[in-house]
Amino acid sequence: MLKILGIDTATDILGIAVTEDKTLIAEYRSNIRRAHAERLIPSIERLLSDLKIEPTDLDGISISIGPGSFTGLRIGLAAVKGLALAADLPVVSVSTLDVLASQAAFWNEQICPIIKAQGEESYTALYKYKGEELTRLTEYRLIQMSQLEILIKEKTLILSVGINEIESYITRGLEKKIKIAPREISHTSGFSVALLGYEKILKNEFENIDQLVPFYLKDFKAKKKIGII
Repeated sequence: MLKILGIDTATDILGIAVTEDKTLIAEYRSNIRRAHAERLIPSIERLLSDLKIEPTDLDGISISIGPGSFTGLRIGLAAVKGLALAADLPVVSVSTLDVLASQAAFWNEQICPIIKAQGEESYTALYKYKGEELTRLTEYRLIQMSQLEILIKEKTLILSVGINEIESYITRGLEKKIKIAPREISHTSGFSVALLGYEKILKNEFENIDQLVPFYLKDFKAKKKIGII
């Protein structure tokens, strides 16, 4: 059985999980804003210690590569590169939008994960489950929230992260097409990252960690004002 460490630092939620094939063995999750830098490594160490396993006992690492928080993505990737080099572990990466969409495996119509970017901009794509396989229908996009009505043409489940009062963006033309997923599933997780990574590991779709960079979907512009990510 493959032991996989799943790591998600792309949003405010820090998610870490260890799986054996598709079975969750242990998971850590916190929702403390801007605490990833200080919590990530200690949380990984604690999780592995609780399981009484060493990093070298793992078969691979799966990381959520973005789009998402510029700072969070860099923190996660730096930690993964260090751990992979130290323990000689292969690494796979998965899209954060794919991870969020995978939370809606129960939904048999169109799925639209939305992750807040900056201002009125958000990252999104459209998906649909075909049997047990999640299929992406569009390219990854950076949109203005006012463009939702242009994007969505059929019955769709929306899972949003980082957007307060998502209902305020649902225009009259969208009301009959949209169902908003409950907050309980509108989040990413280390477990979901590990599950998607498992499929990539089976296909040997490993990353060259020397060349692996976050998937920003837009150019990163450093902000001088503290607190803007």
